[in-house]
Amino acid sequence: MPTFDFQCSTCDHVFEFNRPFGSIEIPPCPVCDSAKTKKLIAAPTIAFKGEGFYKTDSQKKPEIKPAAPKEEKKQDTPPPEKAPEPKPEQKDSKKEPK
Repeated sequence: MPTFDFQCSTCDHVFEFNRPFGSIEIPPCPVCDSAKTKKLIAAPTIAFKGEGFYKTDSQKKPEIKPAAPKEEKKQDTPPPEKAPEPKPEQKDSKKEPK
């Protein structure tokens, strides 16, 4: 049951009273026992902490892919040399006939 604040019109005493929602029962003053009390308007006692209470918190966040690390070329060892390709033998067209 929620707690409501009331104020006595006779002695100005402010007190709290628990009553269910929708109930119109007006409690008497605990100090002077007067029936002339009125309900006070108070700020709600709700504290929102953490994420998820704002419009932007419930939206999907864009997926960010981590950047691939750049490979550094090592200068310690020279690149392997390619073996020279064998040259195909050329036929001499100017051979002397025997």
